[in-house]
Amino acid sequence: MKKLINKIPVGLFSLIATAIVLYVLLMPSSHVEGSWWFSFLKFKNSDKVCHFLLFLFLNLTYLYDYTKYRNPHHTRVNVELALTVFASMLGLITETCQLAMGLGRDFDNFDVIADVLGAFAALGLMRWYGGHLLRKYVFRRKSRDQC
Repeated sequence: MKKLINKIPVGLFSLIATAIVLYVLLMPSSHVEGSWWFSFLKFKNSDKVCHFLLFLFLNLTYLYDYTKYRNPHHTRVNVELALTVFASMLGLITETCQLAMGLGRDFDNFDVIADVLGAFAALGLMRWYGGHLLRKYVFRRKSRDQC
């Protein structure tokens, strides 16, 4: 499984995650209300939870691809912060597009806040423990004894 993950080109996960997030956030409101995958989310402010989880997933894929591109021991906090700000700005842009497209969806400040919190939660997870897990299990280098 590790060999398969390591053979996937850098950036492919981020591209797929961005396409999924843009599709979910920019679909018309008639598709959102009538869809089966949102039927279990019928509690108050459930869309905020969805926004938080979508941007947590999105920024985790951005940070994963950056960690895969760079050696996990040499990642830079300023680049990770820039990716997080980019994901947050994508949330603001999609909310503005929802308002401008006129598909029955409207701009909500709390959705933008949930997007930003989800992106920064992903940054916190990767800085706290995710990078360690990637170094230990996925991107482990061959030791000199195995060569």
